[in-house]
Amino acid sequence: MRTRLLILTSLLSGALIAGATTATLSQQEDNVAADITAGAWLVYRHNFVTDEGRVVDNRAGGISHSESQGYGMLMAEAADDRDSFDRIWAWTKGNLFVRDDGLAAWRWDPTQTPPITDRNNATDGDLLIAWALMRAGQRWDEPELQREARRISDAIVERATIKTDHGLVLLPGVHGFGPNEQADGPVVNMAYWIFPAIVDLGRLSTRFPSKALMDSGVTLLRDARFGPARLPSDWLSLSGDMPRPASGYPSQFGYDAIRVPLYLAWYSRDYPDILEIFASHWKQFGTASMSVVELATATRIAPMPDPGYQAVAALVECSLGRRPDVALLSDFSSQDYYPATLHVLSLMAIAERYPTCLTDFP
Repeated sequence: MRTRLLILTSLLSGALIAGATTATLSQQEDNVAADITAGAWLVYRHNFVTDEGRVVDNRAGGISHSESQGYGMLMAEAADDRDSFDRIWAWTKGNLFVRDDGLAAWRWDPTQTPPITDRNNATDGDLLIAWALMRAGQRWDEPELQREARRISDAIVERATIKTDHGLVLLPGVHGFGPNEQADGPVVNMAYWIFPAIVDLGRLSTRFPSKALMDSGVTLLRDARFGPARLPSDWLSLSGDMPRPASGYPSQFGYDAIRVPLYLAWYSRDYPDILEIFASHWKQFGTASMSVVELATATRIAPMPDPGYQAVAALVECSLGRRPDVALLSDFSSQDYYPATLHVLSLMAIAERYPTCLTDFP
């Protein structure tokens, strides 16, 4: 336990919030991943969440988006941080829910007047927000949060799902991705299949087609393996008999698709045939050399050196019954919004799905 507390002290260095850590840790002393997650959330909150509840993407000009708000709400709920959750949700509800269909506008830019210049939604952001509201309603026994979650999930079904030859799929947004809106449409993004959220929202609402979406998601992941590395593309065209990298987008496994193994491993260890593809690729070069991959030749074209990306690889190792490098997981050194987000989510997934993965840690 002393070593684990030393890790958390390191995580929290400079954040000026050590007092909050003790209260959080006292409830989770038997789960190493939960301990590390608790400290990581406090650092994340300090770095990326404003006092008003806006989650800031520091590498994209300080914007906020429905995705970032959903991630922040999920983390706050997992940390039992009701004050932060309420602030993030209040800002989200007041600033992003400006559409008339129950979904959130995807992007809020503080440099623009008005801050929302594109009212399209991002379906993964809507899923994240609904899932966070559902979890929060259960944790804090708040029926109103459950009702809000159901309202958003029902709107996703009505507005952002379509039937295709590949099954029922999630459109990335209500506008711009359908069969008549792109030359090789429909176009989908597999990182929008947030598998644990899809299953949980199916339990919340009988209208939410979790089984159909799970079936299409898993089938597409098995079919959408491209090039020598057999990795999925960030963006897929479903216009043909088999999925293929969508035209008009880079044919690469990149910053979107890195979330695919995160969400699948978070949901279940029952897909080793899919998860091992990612693990084997990363082992070939070492997780310290993770990168964006051009699919046709498996050429690594852009390094992904941040600890947050390596944390995804560690989660996959846990899902496959192997112990990851715990020192790597606890390295929450300075990183930008996106890898920091993946880092906390990977820790949450290990704490929730694979709590014994780190029990041999001294």
